[in-house]
Amino acid sequence: MKIPDHVIDEIARKTDIVDLVGRYVALRRQGNEYVGKSPFTNEKTPSFFVNPDKGVYHCFSSNKGGGVFSFLMEVEKLSFREAAEMLAERAGIELQQASDDPHERRRRSMIELYNRVSGSFRYLFLSSDGAAASRSYMQGRSISNEILEAYAVGYAPADAKWLHQFLLRKQYTAEFLSQTGLFTRRDATRALFQDRIMFPIHSARGDVIAFGGRRMGDFGPKYLNSADTPLFHKGETLYGLFQALQQMRQSRTVYLAEGYMDVLALAQAGIKNAVAPLGTAFTERQANLVRRYVDTVILLFDADSAGLRATSKAAVLAEAAGLDCEVCALPAGSDPADILEQSGAGELQKTAMYTIKVFDYLLNQSLTGRDELSSSGREFVLTELFPYIRSVESAVKRDGMLQRLADRLGIDREAMREDFFRGSERSEIRQPATQPTREPATIDLFLMLATIANRQFYSFVRKTLSLGDLRDERAKEVFVALEECYRREEESMESLLARIEQPETVQIITERLLSDEFSVNADKAIRDAVFRIKERSLREQQRRVDSQLRRAHAATGDTGIEDLLQEKMVLNRELQKLRVIFNDRTAE
Repeated sequence: MKIPDHVIDEIARKTDIVDLVGRYVALRRQGNEYVGKSPFTNEKTPSFFVNPDKGVYHCFSSNKGGGVFSFLMEVEKLSFREAAEMLAERAGIELQQASDDPHERRRRSMIELYNRVSGSFRYLFLSSDGAAASRSYMQGRSISNEILEAYAVGYAPADAKWLHQFLLRKQYTAEFLSQTGLFTRRDATRALFQDRIMFPIHSARGDVIAFGGRRMGDFGPKYLNSADTPLFHKGETLYGLFQALQQMRQSRTVYLAEGYMDVLALAQAGIKNAVAPLGTAFTERQANLVRRYVDTVILLFDADSAGLRATSKAAVLAEAAGLDCEVCALPAGSDPADILEQSGAGELQKTAMYTIKVFDYLLNQSLTGRDELSSSGREFVLTELFPYIRSVESAVKRDGMLQRLADRLGIDREAMREDFFRGSERSEIRQPATQPTREPATIDLFLMLATIANRQFYSFVRKTLSLGDLRDERAKEVFVALEECYRREEESMESLLARIEQPETVQIITERLLSDEFSVNADKAIRDAVFRIKERSLREQQRRVDSQLRRAHAATGDTGIEDLLQEKMVLNRELQKLRVIFNDRTAE
């Protein structure tokens, strides 16, 4: 069922765009606007602007813009319906849950299914005899019932057919279940997870969208993750994100651990802002995801060679995403879960609180067990550290790191710089994105943009001009949207933008409204533009009538000349009247 336009308008009016955006972007006031780093691209210099008076945002680095609905859809990757529900809940407005979109209905059905299955796994973990070993395992790892409940840890039975039979009894069809990712590809009735401790993976909203499972028996991989589905892409989300969000927003910091048990162990130690990748290396998309909520990432990877490589790669991605990056140096051969089990929550908390800068950690680790004065040792260190140094945007910071590295290795500073920049040229360092050149607006589009910024003048515009007076197709689309909003008495920017189908037009609107060009002498600017457009339209009609008169005079027996002459007289009077009004306005 379509959400009524007046409800959309009410949601938009009751949503503070600065408050909403501020949940994802660190904003600072700049005049009448707010500015911050884009949540959509990797940038060091802020180019993301929010105008609370007009209810719009515009990102110059990605050229995206809009209102509260489009921002939430873009940043959370939501459908319009899902964004509307989230905003309505924040605004205290009830929405009907029905939807006519079959894709949306299927998506909702899958979310409902995953939440139900998670609840069933949780029940089995707490009460079934088959989960006794799982409960004992978690108790032995010093994870409390409170933490297990917060992360909804569950258990999948060893019976491979149980889940399919259970869901069929709940009225799910076999065809639907075969597309959910809960069953194997070879046999759509056989559960993907069998005899495993289950770790539900939540979206930022709190819905279960996938699972990770730890093997309790002797067969199969130790850890198994859900395959990608329409709900879930493992490189785009993080385990524990939903549970960590509140603390992440408050502290502007996130701990990045290696796996499920590490996240639970850190939570047990009171560190609730911990997340982990899902069986893969940390990705660029995950770096951009956490950048919506934090400024600093603290890495907690193993201190072995694989952990060093993982730390280096994660640090490069974090720096490229505009995040500060630190490392928690764990004791060799241990991880957070091991420290919790062997030394207790207090020791893990103290360990996690001690962090060092990434550069210092990588330098120390790369030198461990190597002769830093040998050519092979130096080459190894440079190979390990150069990629990270290149990811640092600040030239001052990069130069400082190169100087320290050269001094530590006993290498001439200029020689090291030459090697570094030679490698930088080969790797084609990303250049800062330039702001797109603004295309000059036609008089038609200028008028519509000025009217959007000053909606009180639209009644005058619509009385004087008609859609046929405009020549710019973008301006025509805006005129139609303004007219629909006017007739429905909808005043929010969101209602207007929702009626504009061309993304390029939306981008122009949000970009231009962030300037002050439509706030100075708005009355005069709008009236002048209206009269110029009307004058142009009348002159075009005059030329058309003159052309028809010439053809009529050339033809014999034409009886339409009198009507054309009458039309020409009317046009002449309208044009003369317009000139008088225009001259009066100019003289004011």
